[in-house]
Amino acid sequence: MRELSSIKNRIQKELVENILPFWGNQMLDSEFGGFYGRAANDLSIDKTADKSCVLISQILWTFSAAYSFFNDENCRKTAEHAFRFLKDAFYDHKYGGLYFTVDYKGSPENRKKIVCGIASGINGLSEFYRATGNIESISMAVELFELIEKNTFDNMDGGYFSAFSEDWKPAADKTMSGEDINAAKSASTHLHILDAYTNLYAAAPGSLPKVKLISLVRLMLEKMHDENSGLKLYFNENWIPVSDIVSFGYNIAASRLIYKAAVISGEEELKDLAANASLKMAESVYNEGYDEVLGGIYNQISAQYDIDFDKDWWAQAEAVSGFLNAYMLSGDKKYSDAVIKTWEFIDKYMVDHRYGEWFGSVTRIGNPKTSLPKADIWKGPYHNGRFCLEYLSAVR
Repeated sequence: MRELSSIKNRIQKELVENILPFWGNQMLDSEFGGFYGRAANDLSIDKTADKSCVLISQILWTFSAAYSFFNDENCRKTAEHAFRFLKDAFYDHKYGGLYFTVDYKGSPENRKKIVCGIASGINGLSEFYRATGNIESISMAVELFELIEKNTFDNMDGGYFSAFSEDWKPAADKTMSGEDINAAKSASTHLHILDAYTNLYAAAPGSLPKVKLISLVRLMLEKMHDENSGLKLYFNENWIPVSDIVSFGYNIAASRLIYKAAVISGEEELKDLAANASLKMAESVYNEGYDEVLGGIYNQISAQYDIDFDKDWWAQAEAVSGFLNAYMLSGDKKYSDAVIKTWEFIDKYMVDHRYGEWFGSVTRIGNPKTSLPKADIWKGPYHNGRFCLEYLSAVR
């Protein structure tokens, strides 16, 4: 643990001097509300870009959690700014739920109900309630939870469908980005829901039936977790996998989130099952996706062992948190070494020490992909901000 403590101050500095100021100062839109929807690698801001519920919810979560940790008034004000815009611009008063994007002035643009986005909203709203006690935010989170259960849960085969029209009819196009497969159910959707439900239950245990959290953990272990390869990514309605790609980022994130949810549920048997699966997933990522030479984890691998060696920003943040969780569960030094080595890779190659924030992706050896934005519909401060805050809380 002493070695893990040795990088703690640097991680706090990264959060306080880089991540939070970028999002709280440079990206805040004081004219039209919320936060600007896109910033290029050199931090030139597109003030007319659409704004997504994912991005605003990520900012809401990050500054709420930062306020809880640091008791900093500026963090509270930024969180309140995010909350107001999420509530005023994204909430669909006719059909319920959150629009996926609004234009830069706050008018609905993409009216689809993307379940990942709504789950992100629940997560951010729950964290804001935990930080401030704002009753309106927890009421909104509970309403969104009820809408997900009513409209997206598969009563026949279990699990949740991924995308719907404005009025909650199943969408033909279920993709969320150009990289997605058009599948009925996905690991991404279920991880976002699991993350959201875990935080909602932690914030207000009476807000959702505990059985929902327990059944979701069990479903992910039974339907999505493969003993050999880890987490499957895409499925049809009946849980038949429709992709052989293994994402190291999703696997290491799932290893932590599934265990965390089981712990929050208070069910000891489930906690043991989740701990076992968590370590298997972390072991798989360490063996097949971890760069022992430079640190960090690769993006993904196919069944034909076609490896994408690039390293995306969110996966590196999740790798530190996931390997730390594996070390806490097992005491195996290889995981603590991986934590430190991955952080060193992040600090040397992922953090943009010239312009600020993190590069969206770098090559295996750390060359940045400067064509990718620093902020967009999906790239907010959640993954790197959360990794910093959870590290500071876990490593005393």
